[in-house]
Amino acid sequence: MPDEHIELKGLPHNDDAERVLLGSMLLESGNIAEVLERIQLDSFYRRGHQLIFKAILALFERNEEVDSVLVADELGRQGELQEVGGYEYLDELTQGIPRTTNIGYYAGVVREKARLRQLARYGQEVARESLDAETLADEVLTKAESGLFDLREGKLSQGFRELGELLDESYQLIEERAKQGGELVGLKTGFADYDRMTNGLQKGDLIIVAARPAMGKTSFCLNLAMNAGVNGARVVIYSLEMPAIQLAMRLIGSEARVGISALRSGNLGEQDWSRAASAVANLGESSIYINDSGESTVARMRAELKRLAMEAPVDLVVVDYLQLMTSSSMYAQQSRVQEVSAISRGLKILAKEINCPVIALSQLSRAAEQRSDHRPQLSDLRESGSIEQDADMVCFLYREDYYKEKTELADGDRVGDEDFGLAELIIAKHRNGPTGKIQLAFFKRFTRFESYSDDMDYQG
Repeated sequence: MPDEHIELKGLPHNDDAERVLLGSMLLESGNIAEVLERIQLDSFYRRGHQLIFKAILALFERNEEVDSVLVADELGRQGELQEVGGYEYLDELTQGIPRTTNIGYYAGVVREKARLRQLARYGQEVARESLDAETLADEVLTKAESGLFDLREGKLSQGFRELGELLDESYQLIEERAKQGGELVGLKTGFADYDRMTNGLQKGDLIIVAARPAMGKTSFCLNLAMNAGVNGARVVIYSLEMPAIQLAMRLIGSEARVGISALRSGNLGEQDWSRAASAVANLGESSIYINDSGESTVARMRAELKRLAMEAPVDLVVVDYLQLMTSSSMYAQQSRVQEVSAISRGLKILAKEINCPVIALSQLSRAAEQRSDHRPQLSDLRESGSIEQDADMVCFLYREDYYKEKTELADGDRVGDEDFGLAELIIAKHRNGPTGKIQLAFFKRFTRFESYSDDMDYQG
C-alpha cells in the first residue's frame, strides 16, 4: 500500500541542503532575499527547520539584523527555542559554511524535494479516493491531473499573506490604473453602457446571465464573446445545449447581419454572400474555442482550461448553461439543489484559479410569468440560492416585446434599417460596483445585440 511504503521509506528531503540554506542566512543577511525568491516555509521538511526559517523571516521583515543570537532570542520569545535544538543547534548550522555558498543550488535541491513530497501526497490522496466507493473515476482523474499541472507550474500553497504586503500590491494596482487615464481595466464586452457601469469584465469574477426562455441569453453571451474575441481576447465557450456548428452559424449571422434562416437554407443574396464571407474572414482571425461535448463537470473544465492555458492565458470562459452541468461529487446522487450549489461554487473557484472572468448562463423559475411585471428578480434564480451567493455579478435579460408579441423582424436587406426590439440588461447584483438597467437593441433575425442609442429611432 502507498501509505505503508511512505512510512517505511520516509518522504523525500535533503537535511544537509536545508541546514546549508539556514546556516547561510544566519551568516549573511544578504542571502535571505535570494532564498525567499525560491523557498517558502513548507519547503523545509523538518519542523525545527521551519521554525528557524520563520524566525529569520520575522527579523528580516522587521528590517532587523539576523544572526544566531538574535534568531535564538526570537525563537525564545515564541517558546520554540528548545524545540529546534537550542543555542547549540543554531551554532552548528553556521559551522563549516563558507560565505560564498551557492545559494541557488541548495535552494533548488530543497525546492525539488518539497515538490516530490507534494507529489507523494497527491499519490496518497488519489489512492484513497480511488478506494472510495462513492467517488467517480472521472472526478479522481481530473483532480489528479489538476494537481500535477499545479506542481509542473511550481505552484505551492501560499498560505496566509500579511495585510501589509497586500496593501502595497493594492496601492501599486491603483497607481497603474490611474496611469491608464480612465480606460477600462477589465475585458471589454463591446456594450458601451455595460462597460462603463462595470469597468469591463474583471479577472476572477463569476458573472451569471439569467433569463426566461427565448429572451436571447445565448445570443447575448455569444455577441459578448465575439466582441471580445475579435478584439484579441482568448475566449472559451462551453455549449452544453447547442452543437458547435450551430453556434458558429449564429456567430456568422450576427457578425454579417444576415438572417439565420437564410444561412441555414443557403438562400443568400449577393450582398448576403459578401457580408457572410467577410464575417467568416473576420471571425477566423479571432481566438475563440467551442466545446460542445455536452457532458461537462467543473473538474473536467478545470483540467481542459489548464491544458489550454499552457499555450497562452485564457481571457474569458462562457458556460451555456449552468443547469445542464453535472457534478461528479456525491451530490449527483442526492439533492439537485445541493448539486447546483456545488457547481456554482466550483465555477467561482474556477474563475479565481484560471484568473479570468467566467460567464455562466442560468435558467429562471416560472415565478416571473405569474407577476404583472415580468422583470426577473434574484429570487427567480432556479434550483439554488447559492448561485446568487457565489456570483460576483448577476444580470437578467428582459424583453418587453416578447410579452407584447412584437418580436418579429421585418424582411429586407438594408443594413441598419431592420426592425429591432428593445431589451433591458438588469444588473441585479454587483459585488464591486453599482447596479442598474442598461438598454440594448436586439435584432432577432440576426440574433444580434447592440448598444442602444436614441438615433436608432425605435418605434415600438
